[in-house]
Amino acid sequence: MQNAPVFKKRTLLLVLMLMILVFAGWRLSQLSPLEQSIIRKVNVSNHVNLYITEASAGATTDFSYRFYLYDASRSDESFKASLADNLQPFLITSDGDAFKRVQDKAIYLMVKGEIFAFHSSPGLRINDVIYSVPVFLTASPF
Repeated sequence: MQNAPVFKKRTLLLVLMLMILVFAGWRLSQLSPLEQSIIRKVNVSNHVNLYITEASAGATTDFSYRFYLYDASRSDESFKASLADNLQPFLITSDGDAFKRVQDKAIYLMVKGEIFAFHSSPGLRINDVIYSVPVFLTASPF
């Protein structure tokens, strides 16, 4: 009977350590190594802004540039908060100079470099109304 309480204390300690490790792993998985900063904000229409961010995942990775549509009535801080809520860009590229102009509520882009992701019909839902923005993309390898 002398060993029974020691065994229970060790088991309890082991379970407690396992729970702490699981919690720490979960918290670390919530951290995103991707850091983004706004490099340009362009008004597309009365309802939609185009945000271009420069993203870096660390010192050993190249920058990528991400293009987002966002509600024009909301602030830059609100946009930054939405990035943490998994706002998806319609374009991810290696070209920081891809933006050319906005004309007639359409976005014109010219990418010289890699395109990592592109969604051809970007849209934005604002108060249950979907706003779609035409995007004209010209791309060349370099």
